[in-house]
Amino acid sequence: MENKSLPPADSYRPRIFAAGIHLLALLTWIIGPLVVMWLSRSDYLKEHARHAANWQLTFGIGMYVAGFLSGIAVLFSDFRPAIWGPIIGLIMLGGTLLFTAVAVVRALQGKVWEYPVAFRIKETTSVSRTF
Repeated sequence: MENKSLPPADSYRPRIFAAGIHLLALLTWIIGPLVVMWLSRSDYLKEHARHAANWQLTFGIGMYVAGFLSGIAVLFSDFRPAIWGPIIGLIMLGGTLLFTAVAVVRALQGKVWEYPVAFRIKETTSVSRTF
């Protein structure tokens, strides 16, 4: 895990935008961070958006797997094993709220924080922003 600091230490506006990216990811799932990655000219904001998108993708896949396992448990057995799907879902939801809070605090401190256990997807530089 690499901690990158914001170049001008007294600049607060990029820090607030970076914190907003992580909060935006809670509301828009992966769409908000991807739009920020596409439109932003700041490497600092792109880095935050990439980490938020990576985590939201990991979270979404985990929730789909939990739902799938719950469905399988309901279809092929009695209902007792089906309780694990909601329990896994609640644990993941608590984890995403906790991790997002940590990422917001680190962004306000001017540092980039990588979400633990998230897929690491590299950003491609070949995407053009021209309309």
